[in-house]
Amino acid sequence: MLLLCALIVGSGSVWAETYTIGWGTASGAAGTYTNFTATSGTVTNVVSFSTAKNDGTTAPAYNSSNKDLRLYYHSGGNGGSITLTPADGLKITGVVITTTTEPSVKYSVDGGTATSVSASSYTYTISGIEATASLIIQNVNTTNTQLRIKTIVITYESTSTAIETITAIDASSIVNNMFGENTDGGSLSATVKDNSDNIITTTVAWSGNNNEVATINASTGVVTLVGVGVVTFTASYAGVDNVYRSSSDTYELTVINEDPDLVTIWSEDFSSFSADDVPSDGTYNYACTDGGGTTKIYNNNNAGGTSPELLVAKTNGTFTAMIPLLMPSYGYSGDLTLKYKTNANSLNINTTTDGVTVDGEETPGAGLTYSTAGEHTITFKGVTTSTENITIVFTATSSNVRLDDIVLKGKQAELTFVATPTISPAGGAIASGTEVTITCATDGATIYYTTDGTTPTSSSSAYNPLSKPTITSACTIKAIAIKDGLTDSEIASVSYTIAAPCATPTFSVAAGEVTKGTTVTISSETDDATIYYTTNGSTPTTSSSVYSSAITINAAMTLKAIAVKDGYANSEVASAAYTVIDYATLPFNYNSGKSSITSTTGLTESGLGSDYGTTNTKLKFDNTDDYLILKINETPGILSFNATGNSFSGGTFTLQVSPDGTNYSNHYNVPMTGSETKTIKNLPENTRYIKWIYTNKVSGNVGLGNISLEKKTKVYGTISPAGWNTLSSQCALDLNEITGGTAYYASDANGSIVTLSPTTATVPAGEGLMIKGTAGAEFTISVVESGTAISGNLLKGQTTTGNVAASTAGTYHYIFGYQTSDPSVCGFYNLAADTEIAAGKAYLETGEPLTLINPNAPAIIRILDEENNATSFERIDGKNDAIKFFENGQIYILREGVVYDALGRKVR
Repeated sequence: MLLLCALIVGSGSVWAETYTIGWGTASGAAGTYTNFTATSGTVTNVVSFSTAKNDGTTAPAYNSSNKDLRLYYHSGGNGGSITLTPADGLKITGVVITTTTEPSVKYSVDGGTATSVSASSYTYTISGIEATASLIIQNVNTTNTQLRIKTIVITYESTSTAIETITAIDASSIVNNMFGENTDGGSLSATVKDNSDNIITTTVAWSGNNNEVATINASTGVVTLVGVGVVTFTASYAGVDNVYRSSSDTYELTVINEDPDLVTIWSEDFSSFSADDVPSDGTYNYACTDGGGTTKIYNNNNAGGTSPELLVAKTNGTFTAMIPLLMPSYGYSGDLTLKYKTNANSLNINTTTDGVTVDGEETPGAGLTYSTAGEHTITFKGVTTSTENITIVFTATSSNVRLDDIVLKGKQAELTFVATPTISPAGGAIASGTEVTITCATDGATIYYTTDGTTPTSSSSAYNPLSKPTITSACTIKAIAIKDGLTDSEIASVSYTIAAPCATPTFSVAAGEVTKGTTVTISSETDDATIYYTTNGSTPTTSSSVYSSAITINAAMTLKAIAVKDGYANSEVASAAYTVIDYATLPFNYNSGKSSITSTTGLTESGLGSDYGTTNTKLKFDNTDDYLILKINETPGILSFNATGNSFSGGTFTLQVSPDGTNYSNHYNVPMTGSETKTIKNLPENTRYIKWIYTNKVSGNVGLGNISLEKKTKVYGTISPAGWNTLSSQCALDLNEITGGTAYYASDANGSIVTLSPTTATVPAGEGLMIKGTAGAEFTISVVESGTAISGNLLKGQTTTGNVAASTAGTYHYIFGYQTSDPSVCGFYNLAADTEIAAGKAYLETGEPLTLINPNAPAIIRILDEENNATSFERIDGKNDAIKFFENGQIYILREGVVYDALGRKVR
């Protein structure tokens, strides 16, 4: 055992007490002070009393009736007095006198100058004095005033009080005696001194309060160590009456059973981890294996420590820690001691560090196994100051082993040599162009190296971390570290060959958007290569997860992978970033009720009740603002759904659309007079969110079902009452695939004539077009992937709603319109101010202004193409009796029975 000592030195004890004298009856005649005796409270061998009369008058006397001592006055000012004389070795430090009168009083100390003292409520207090010979208290009144003393309280001290100092044998001596289970603890001694620091020859009595730790001889102070813990020894001095007071002092001794030169190298109580954590990486390079179960942190204390602790799971589960030992200025030498706590299940401890063994193991590497609960101690042997680290492996040899309160200790040793350099990467086949890093644990050491296998010296190349050696061919690198005052390091050596890299891994799914639950497989064309991967975007290493089965993507992730094989350089890193689609793709169908909404991509709801049981109306809208939202990635071509009102009366059920899921606009109010199946072909081109919402409940509920969306394969439209439409689609169109109409573009505009030319081209989104057909009829145009713009087209398309500027010099804008009273009167109107053009429409842009036939007529201009026999229409000059008609593609006017052509020429 090893003993640690703490020395406590006692201070000198102050001997102070009070004694109260009360007055009794006098034995002599009145006025005879020599016969005066205190009748109660007489103090023997402490203070003696004497009284003196005044000059020739009445002596002090004791009044038996009032039980007080009376000191009479004197006209000369020096009346009766009392003298208090301390015994040898004592001094009076204070007096308190209580009286029944308050005359003038003075006192003197040891014959010194008299000092006045005043009473407060008939109490005279004298303090701060040191009377060793006498203290005289005198009535100094010159008139008939007696000093009537009831009591005197005296405070006194010894003039030679003992001060005890307890000393112990030297602490290092106790350590030397105790190391190795020696129980000879040495002895304690005490020195007793007086106030003048003189040693008083005497003895003390010794006692202790914990015989399970150490005992002490009562007279000699000899200590015998028994166990580990803390004991307090007490030295007692009896004192001498009237000379030295009794006193005592203590000495605390702590006994431990390990060398105090041991320092903690590593400790782990797992308090930095949370439940279910798996310790990894960190300061000490932790690693865990499952062993068929799960090695992880538990919030328990089965091992005997405090929560949390580590569960080393199942048979062959492991917890491994690599502990650094070599520091810049010191290492460790001698045995290392490992302590840990565990439950009663079997746990093996061994080390994989070369040259280090476990004390007591049968064969190197076997380690030791304990199967009992509590704290266990393992000793590692063979550690030297050149040992860079120690790897300790805790292996479960039975199921559910708990581990806690790990402490590794050892003795530090100052380095006398430079640490051997470390060269990385490790030797073997590496990729051409690999940089080599060389480090040394000794601060201030300079590293010298060679690349041709020769022995490095201080004349070799000095290593510069900013210009590392690069391997481009097979070579051997050797390095030495040198520092003044220390022995040169050993030589480190690593040999490299250039290896072809493994084939870069490939992923079965391209990066980008994927549906939730998509699985990705990883492969490499290098046979038998091991693939390591990460899913958080970090660069994979051989410490990363080993690929063994397809990876499921349920959330956004960046997948990275490398391929590794002995004899090959590691492959380049393959990377693919995935995002999970949160919208429905077209075509889309839904008629599954509320329970399937959460598992259907793109659908969300609020407030929906339990489903209706009918076939076509699954979802139940109970109250105002109940809704269903569908998020899609493209504008659908056709949307259809079935809605049914249940006792519905006066409320509003609305279909809303939004481009961003924030700003919704009403698109269709569903008439709830019964059941309706609605098909919508003209949703806005930027529709990405569709909402069915019970905007106003008056009574009844609404059911919704049979929701169906088709991809947009056609553009739908309706010919206006004028027989014409302008069109600007957000999709590319095949104008050869048109039904219900004919497509035209504006090829020319001159004077009062705008030339419209037919086209069957494939045009891009946003192309401005005119569509002619039967008024009120539906037309369709096929959607294609892309198209080519029509050269020279004067029609400008609007794919989003926005303003078109008014006509200005050089740029003139006209909008197509017709008279509501007579839709046959139609043409292009001049824009006199900014005008909002709706999405999907087109307007005319010319470089020169168009000329009206009749400046006083309405602002509709004639459109004609005689040469190409294209359809045209015109403005008339304002007469109401004109009748327009088309014949053979040409417009004619019948006025007063005479037919005119569109230029106003008489035909018949």
